[in-house]
Amino acid sequence: MIELYSADTPNGKKIGIMLEEIGFDYNVTKIDLGNKEQFSPEFRKISPFSKIPVIKDHDNKESVFESGAILMYLGEKSNKFYDKENRLKINQWLMGQMGYVGPMIGQHHQFHHYNSGKSEFGEKRYFDIAKSIYHDLNERLGQSKFLAGENYSIADIATWPWIARHEWHDIGLKNYQNLSRWYLEIADREAVIKGYNFMDKNLLHQTRKVFIEKSNQYLFNDNNIYIQYYKFFNEAVKLAKKGQFLDSGWSPL
Repeated sequence: MIELYSADTPNGKKIGIMLEEIGFDYNVTKIDLGNKEQFSPEFRKISPFSKIPVIKDHDNKESVFESGAILMYLGEKSNKFYDKENRLKINQWLMGQMGYVGPMIGQHHQFHHYNSGKSEFGEKRYFDIAKSIYHDLNERLGQSKFLAGENYSIADIATWPWIARHEWHDIGLKNYQNLSRWYLEIADREAVIKGYNFMDKNLLHQTRKVFIEKSNQYLFNDNNIYIQYYKFFNEAVKLAKKGQFLDSGWSPL
């Protein structure tokens, strides 16, 4: 079982996609960045730079921070999307995403999408860099089917979520034929669809958890009627499990 500590960001989505692709069982713990949960002492024990995502592998008690390192770890553990024969090339394109594509497009998000009009210099600088990234990726994908060659790899998984926000970029993905082909092919993968929306994975579980918590608060609010009913119902269930019913043919189970 993998515990994924994350938020709904491109870096977080990488790991959701990878976990769906390799079919590992996992649980999601949301880190509320708006409320600065990433700076809590507890979280910093597993993430020294206060960044998401982080995973805990309950099989061997290991924790891993940094999305690129997590992808490499999961690729090695699953023996999927991280071919030994092509690892040098995969690592180069993965590091290109980690050190350049993600940080630069992230800055473009900050100046162009979140804080438009606040810095003409910043907007132009990172728009131009993001446009250059589109050009470079398009050129590469005219040479090979995927970033590191003919096979889909963790380099593609790392890069795709950043291009998935192309509508924020105002660059025009459709103007880049090879990049568009790559983007659409990956977008059609079932695991990518599920992994991109990984934050919804625990929605039902969390809803049920909240419901139970609220119910317990209501039942144990010193209201004797509800307390007595709760005890009565529990006793009825115990009897039913023994095959003893309150009325002929009736069971609460």
